[in-house]
Amino acid sequence: MNRVVTGFDTAGKPVIVHRGEPPTVIHAGRYTTTELWVTDQTPPVAAADDASTRPWEFEPASGGSCFRIVEIAPAGNDAADAGAEHEGFQDAHATQTLDYVTVISGQVVLVIGDAEITLRPGDSVVQQPGVPHDWQNRSAERAVMAGVLLSAH
Repeated sequence: MNRVVTGFDTAGKPVIVHRGEPPTVIHAGRYTTTELWVTDQTPPVAAADDASTRPWEFEPASGGSCFRIVEIAPAGNDAADAGAEHEGFQDAHATQTLDYVTVISGQVVLVIGDAEITLRPGDSVVQQPGVPHDWQNRSAERAVMAGVLLSAH
């Protein structure tokens, strides 16, 4: 995966400030999360430092946001079902973020309470703050989603 980040040089000229592999990839059970960019404030500003290189957090800081790619292993994948460093979101969970999520490839089942909906490439979800939800991959293929999480604080 190639991540390209724009910004300004010391003279104020627009430039590409980062390019290449994303610096943070987290393997947590059935999920692999690639952090593409993190902000710490609203409104965001062109930042010289790359907050996505800091220790990974499940949610962005108050007033912040994050842009990430989430891969979900197929159901029954023994390696993915094993214990994980970040197990807190392996089942239904609620976050204090407003999430914009789009399925890039594969199939994902979104579970909200007693409701389930199968999402396919191009399908998008607006996941509102505090709503318990679960993302499941019940297919035989890996699923990939892109998401932007905005702090609700």
